[in-house]
Amino acid sequence: ALQPAPKFNIKSSLDMTLKFSTGQASLTGPRPRNEDYVGLVTPAREQLNVKGAIIAVADGVSGNAGGGEAAEMTIRTVTTDYYATPDTWEPLIALDKVLTAANRWLMAQANANRDMAGMATTLSLLLLRGQRYYAAHVGDTRIYLYRDGLITQLTTDHVWDRPDMRHVLKRAIGLDQHLCVDFSEGELKVGDVFVVMSDGVWAALDEKSIQKL
Repeated sequence: ALQPAPKFNIKSSLDMTLKFSTGQASLTGPRPRNEDYVGLVTPAREQLNVKGAIIAVADGVSGNAGGGEAAEMTIRTVTTDYYATPDTWEPLIALDKVLTAANRWLMAQANANRDMAGMATTLSLLLLRGQRYYAAHVGDTRIYLYRDGLITQLTTDHVWDRPDMRHVLKRAIGLDQHLCVDFSEGELKVGDVFVVMSDGVWAALDEKSIQKL
């Protein structure tokens, strides 16, 4: 079953102001609960120019108590706290700070509440600001860039290499005291399409199918 897959398209503008359209979809699969969560923050023009817009997908770790809660709270915390950071901070520095804090918060919740022991989540977050994009990623949610007719995966899945362990995460928010996040950035081009998705999409579709869609 398809899970959240926000998609947004970069458009041109005479004054070079960032303009984009967004869309999102989420369906519950064979499990009784959908433990994915989508975050979308598109500020007004002044804040958009200074801080940018955020699009993110988090997937609560299946089989662990509090997976859905971990996904929702992580996105709510990160998207709120990022816009409270000083405007002088570079985007990736600000994201690193708020993700580290979110990881500490999840660990504290798990330690304080027996029912939430093991709560963790993946996160793939895309930030659009000016003429650049910034990505923060941990887990096996993914960010793709469709440009000039070709699709490129911008993230790496943090799973074990063994065939029988490829569904087991090596990294997730709330999994370890020390959080290791993949950060990247690049230049935006008119017509770029980004797709952020959970494994409910990419595990069911090969890359050619995703590119065609």
